[in-house]
Amino acid sequence: MKSCKKILLIASVLYVNLSYSQELHTHSNVVSIASESNSTDGWTGSATRTADTTDPYHGTYAMKIVSTSNNTQNRRAQYTFPVINGETYNISIWAKVGAQTDDPAFASWQGFTGFSTTLISGTAWTEYSFTLTANSTSATIIAFTGSSTSSIGDEIYIDSVSITPQNPTDTQAPTAPTVTVTSTSDTTIDLAWSGATDNVGITGYKIFKDNILETTLGNVPAYQITGLLASTTYALKIRALDAAGNESPDSNVLSITTDGPGGGNSVWTDSNGVASYTGNVAIGRSTVPLGYKLAVEGQVRAREIRVDQDTWPDYVFEEGYHLPSLEEIQEYIKENGHLPNLPSREEVEANGVQLGEMNRLLLEKIEQLMLYTILQKEKLDLQQQKNRNMEKRLEQLEKRERQQKEIVIHEPR
Repeated sequence: MKSCKKILLIASVLYVNLSYSQELHTHSNVVSIASESNSTDGWTGSATRTADTTDPYHGTYAMKIVSTSNNTQNRRAQYTFPVINGETYNISIWAKVGAQTDDPAFASWQGFTGFSTTLISGTAWTEYSFTLTANSTSATIIAFTGSSTSSIGDEIYIDSVSITPQNPTDTQAPTAPTVTVTSTSDTTIDLAWSGATDNVGITGYKIFKDNILETTLGNVPAYQITGLLASTTYALKIRALDAAGNESPDSNVLSITTDGPGGGNSVWTDSNGVASYTGNVAIGRSTVPLGYKLAVEGQVRAREIRVDQDTWPDYVFEEGYHLPSLEEIQEYIKENGHLPNLPSREEVEANGVQLGEMNRLLLEKIEQLMLYTILQKEKLDLQQQKNRNMEKRLEQLEKRERQQKEIVIHEPR
């Protein structure tokens, strides 16, 4: 089995190398074949999406998708990408089920004709392949953790997502990007770029150093050229790529000289007492993980930290929200050792926690507790009313008994 999986992995890597310029899954994230990272960028939906390192199909990560309720939005994850109306696309997704109650599936895809719901089955990795024709200029693929009768906490895993046109017809090249240098050292030059556009969508970039191809990247906004000589001038430029393999004209050409040995100019800019820097910052370490701007190896102390949030769990109070019973929660805890929709100890130890997402999940639990409290109060109020009715009935019976006794006492003998 392991050797078979290894052969499949090698085949998929060879396929990616041959068709990479046409790949429409362009984000660097946990399911990317060519640009994997500890991120779920590009994927949306209100189901919880996290990087999972337990048993990825390819690379280091897979995406774990967990339902937060049986509402449609809360049990799905989706990815939207540009397409050409009338063109046929090959889509490949590796998937498997985790903790489950009811019918996980690929369903409700948008922007295609000929799609039909496909159930996800089995705890072993399985490839799900689709050949579909676009009927719009934008398409969305969607993975559901279960049907409308499923339970909170249902899980699926997906990995190695590939979306490619079967017969590319796009011949329009992207516009040229604009490239800038953000920092230099004696052996490195950091580049950033923007401005490239395309009739379908940008999928990657080529970096040239002294008119020689340095590297080909996915759809990322920056790159660090390494292994350079100190006090040496280099001519740098880039080109944008689209899904059909079209290349843009050259960007502006930068002539950049690396710093001298052991020295260099400051990368920080002071403006009105504010020091700014457009690159990444590492403190107590030498690297910054892909997708992050700041990495600190050590403790950080502050009076307050603000984390912006695009979603907040007020859906708990919406009509139709499925509040799991306490029996369901108890059963889930027995099976998994933690609350539904919260990461396990192993996941936290491996990946840490995201403050914003964790606060959202904790507030969801607090709001659920409030609903449980309200339900308990309603039951208590009903029981108290029953008790008052019984007390009133008892008083009436006691009064009637006293009256009967008095009648007996006053009857003539």
